[in-house]
Amino acid sequence: MRIYLSSLFVFLYAFGFAQKPKTYFSNDSLYIGKPIFFSLTYLHNGKTDLLFPDSSYNYKPFEFLDVEFFPTKTQNGKSLDSVVYKLITFNVDSTYSLSLPIQVLRSKKTIFSDTASIKLHSMLDTTDIRNHIIKKSTGYFTVPLDFNFPKFLYYLVLLLISIAVFWALFGKFLIRNVRIWQFGQKHQKFSAAFKKLSKSPKNFANISSGLIIWKNYLEWLLKKPYSTMTTSEISKTLENERLEDALKEFDLAIYGGVLSDQIPFAFNILYDFASDSFKKQRKIYKDFLKNK
Repeated sequence: MRIYLSSLFVFLYAFGFAQKPKTYFSNDSLYIGKPIFFSLTYLHNGKTDLLFPDSSYNYKPFEFLDVEFFPTKTQNGKSLDSVVYKLITFNVDSTYSLSLPIQVLRSKKTIFSDTASIKLHSMLDTTDIRNHIIKKSTGYFTVPLDFNFPKFLYYLVLLLISIAVFWALFGKFLIRNVRIWQFGQKHQKFSAAFKKLSKSPKNFANISSGLIIWKNYLEWLLKKPYSTMTTSEISKTLENERLEDALKEFDLAIYGGVLSDQIPFAFNILYDFASDSFKKQRKIYKDFLKNK
């Protein structure tokens, strides 16, 4: 590179002071995608400062890669400034031309260099392309897919960490709501079964089944052995006169075989008592889970 510049210096001094900056390509031909050196020299009176293009300049049709500035050489009142640019292009034009500006700092005047041109050297032989015989190939083979175990392990660990963080933040809340939902489902099942039997209150089998279902549900809800208690024992435990009268109507039908007109009302009283008990117990259960 420096030998190339030295020859340029000798050339310029030999021909005296030039009016325009000179430009030269390091080679006479250009290859696509391969760097090429472009020299910019200016012989002047040396009485002013000059500004050469840098990396911010648009070197179209080339792209800038690097630049090397050389110290000013002065002889007999004439100064020579030289810059070598490293450029590259990916265009496919047959000929490329480039001219660069030099700015005089004091007067703000811009001086353009002469234009240097270079031809593209193609690596393809057009004769070979025209005469080339395309070979057909239909053969193929299956490429096995390798299991990316490290990537799978990474995502698995990430998933487990995400689940752990989510559970730490919301696990207690989810468990509490699931248990409350399960508690409500018990009442829903009782309600559906008991209402179905109450639609035929004059049926002895329905009356007997309804009382059994009601006692079992109350036993689960209030945690007392109501399924084995008599009407008298239940009345003493719950202390509810309306409920006591309703239970007596059930006993009269089951054990005495007498169907009273009050049986439908008795079904409603038992259901209302169970529903009210459920609401109270659900509130107690919610508070228990919340403070647990």
